[in-house]
Amino acid sequence: MWMLAGLVTMIGMAVIGYRHRMEDRWKLQALTFNNPYTGTPMGNPPEDALYSEQKTGSRRAPLQRIGFDQAPDIELRVKARRWWDYPFTAIGLSVACRTGNQAFDRAFYLVTDQQSLCRALTGCATTQARMLRLLEQCEEQDVRFRQLRVRRERIWVEVKSPRRRKKPRPIVLARAFVPGLREIAEALEAEVPAAVRGRREPFAWKAALFAGASTALLMGGTALLAPIMFSPLPAPASLAGLLPLALTLAAVVVGSLVALSIVLLGRTSRTHLVLLELALAGYLGALMTSYGLLREVNMAFDQAAPAQYVVEVQEKTTMRSSRGGTRRYLRVDGWDGPQPGYGVKVGGALYRSVREGDRLLLEEYPGRLGAPWIQMHTALPDASVTPQGRE
Repeated sequence: MWMLAGLVTMIGMAVIGYRHRMEDRWKLQALTFNNPYTGTPMGNPPEDALYSEQKTGSRRAPLQRIGFDQAPDIELRVKARRWWDYPFTAIGLSVACRTGNQAFDRAFYLVTDQQSLCRALTGCATTQARMLRLLEQCEEQDVRFRQLRVRRERIWVEVKSPRRRKKPRPIVLARAFVPGLREIAEALEAEVPAAVRGRREPFAWKAALFAGASTALLMGGTALLAPIMFSPLPAPASLAGLLPLALTLAAVVVGSLVALSIVLLGRTSRTHLVLLELALAGYLGALMTSYGLLREVNMAFDQAAPAQYVVEVQEKTTMRSSRGGTRRYLRVDGWDGPQPGYGVKVGGALYRSVREGDRLLLEEYPGRLGAPWIQMHTALPDASVTPQGRE
């Protein structure tokens, strides 16, 4: 299982690295359009303009990117300041790059850990003014500013329409933003010293390490719990038997990852994003993985003899889930164990092989970790053996 977790971690890191590299490998998309009513050309976008879009949901407008090549060789990400950035910077866990320009610092959050670049931006008055002008252009085009990126000698802005499903036309956005992006690139070229250029941030691989660990925990837990959908038995008699231990174990695992991330990443502008990833996806994955492992250990290492009950099927119930799956339940008589909801959840083969009134053999084991678990069989025990429960 740990080999699987390590493999998934490597896959997660590879995916994150691939997405990071593909951000600046756009295919130049032709933005020439014809008027749908007259058929006449509506003009061309600015020269060398780049455009791409990413869907964010069937009912939401896509994320649109507009940019061009020939930017300075620096790595810079300027995103809109969000509410969750404030508490982490207030307590000092994350460090925001400040320029001293109050209007600029209120509007933007500089996602960079290169102190030399932060010091250079402090004196880039023209660059700051042109970035603030970019926000005004977003308001004029009725779009939300998401971020401005400079990477691999390419500059682009990401925007999103506040209206559902409605996106501004790419050629309109290109005409509005590309001239301003050229001005920002020219200002960066003139104001950023040559000594700052060509440097790459070491943060990406560290963040990918912890994001990959969260992915490994989430996918590992899914791999452990997925077979339960098709073969629910054997299973713990009650979820409450292992859940408290799983919650504690998941908290210890995620707490260790959080402490390690703080030590390894330090106080950076993106530490809180990694911590949020661990707190959400990481804890859920750790909980699923912990419960799945505890469930297997509790049953696989249980060598005690089971208590046997001959039970009678009182009711059969099927339930359709919202995702199209089917859940099957048997309510039985002759066993005093917990039967929440519609009864004991069983697999399709056992469900189809019995009818109401049939008798089954239910075996209850004490569990290696003290959490009782059960198994059901259609074959009854020998008459020479007197099982517990009804005859």
